[in-house]
Amino acid sequence: MAYNSAMDLLARVRKYIDERELLRPGEAVVVGVSGGPDSLCLLDMLHRLATDWRWQLHVAHLNHGLRAHAEASAEAGFVRGEAEKRGLPFHTEAADVRAYATQHKQSIEEAARNCRYAFLARVAVSVDSVYIAVAHTADDQAETVLMHLLRGSGLAGLRGMLPKTVISHSGLVMTNDPLPLYLIRPLLQTTRSAVETYCAERGLHPVQDPSNADPTYFRNRLRHELLPELETYNPNIRAVLGRMAEVVAGEHEVLERVIADLWKRVVQAEGLAIEFRRERWLALSVPEQRALLRRAIRRLRADERDVDFAPLEQAVRFTRRAAPGRSCEVLAGLKLKITAEALILHDEAYHPALADLPLLTHGTLSMGWRFDRQRLAPPPPQLETNADAWQVWVDADRVESERLHLRARWPGDRFQPLGLNGHSLKLSDFFINAKIEESLRDRWPLVVCGDDIVWVAGLRLDERFKVTPETKIVLRLSFTKTE
Repeated sequence: MAYNSAMDLLARVRKYIDERELLRPGEAVVVGVSGGPDSLCLLDMLHRLATDWRWQLHVAHLNHGLRAHAEASAEAGFVRGEAEKRGLPFHTEAADVRAYATQHKQSIEEAARNCRYAFLARVAVSVDSVYIAVAHTADDQAETVLMHLLRGSGLAGLRGMLPKTVISHSGLVMTNDPLPLYLIRPLLQTTRSAVETYCAERGLHPVQDPSNADPTYFRNRLRHELLPELETYNPNIRAVLGRMAEVVAGEHEVLERVIADLWKRVVQAEGLAIEFRRERWLALSVPEQRALLRRAIRRLRADERDVDFAPLEQAVRFTRRAAPGRSCEVLAGLKLKITAEALILHDEAYHPALADLPLLTHGTLSMGWRFDRQRLAPPPPQLETNADAWQVWVDADRVESERLHLRARWPGDRFQPLGLNGHSLKLSDFFINAKIEESLRDRWPLVVCGDDIVWVAGLRLDERFKVTPETKIVLRLSFTKTE
């Protein structure tokens, strides 16, 4: 699509934001800026539109730790200058992407993406924003769709990137996060050439990342080698791939509604493990089973963005012939077990024995568990390195020790999970997000002070009761085994 001027492109992007409902007026927006043409164009456009839409923009830049220190520092300084030039707050961090990639067994590209989104999510939470804007273009979309096509993706991959995606506070793509963040892509229908023209007309001088030309990265080979070759067959291949993504995204939405209906009929338990009714499962077709298994994997492993066809097909074929008592590995650390009545997808670390949890039964802890409290001053040094999920320290001045007691959940319970900047959350939504089995939620011990939840035991402290630098006396709360 041709653009007559920078003003014409700005109007088109504004229309795209409005039609796709990417942003509402008066919102705070975190803008991811690398310093390259795409992100600088996005920053300039959003800044020009901000007055009319009453947006409060925050510029965020991540040093991925993949380039020389001086080069990366210069790039961060450039982005800081662009933020200051527009009078906008600037946020930056440095990450060790190589170490992250090694630890999580990911490619450098995938690790960089995860580190970047996690950083942007942290900035968004810190400034009370639910919107993160990134500068993916129509060319990026074509590359993404082609990349997924070559890897044998399902519809979820072939739809490419969406104009608006829900992600969690960890930066992972989610659909059921109780306090979601929205990742928006205002330039998704804008070509890279239009971006470059815009920058030239506006007198913007972006920095060029030399890694974008490095052929060791898969996406770069697609960009500089495969796509130019495909253009000799169809000069409009990038636009064709973009249109295909739009069509597939719509069909994927329809399919998801069908799968959701199947899920209700076949799933009998969902939490730390997902159980399918074996009789109903075996009555389904192989494609239906693959779709349900893909969804189950996404529920248990939010970081698995696009599961390959081969492990799904192998696992589904196994379920159709395996006898009760057999199991198979679906992905690393994720197993599928067959019983007489059910198929159970679970993590290797999952153990369903209720004796391993200090559950409440008729108001008292399950046998073998005791709840303790201990008043300490000053705060102990081990507070900083606590690795025991069943032990926590609270600010003693913020609770009345004599009013502390245990109870199970009540309808309408809410609390303020530590790390969410005081956001109030329904306890029921928190349990869902923490993947706690439904059968356990009514017996999960809560430490409360009056009507306030102080600690969802073993899971999360309430923000209001945390230890701060001003804390003089702490209260140690713990659940301990007695046998």
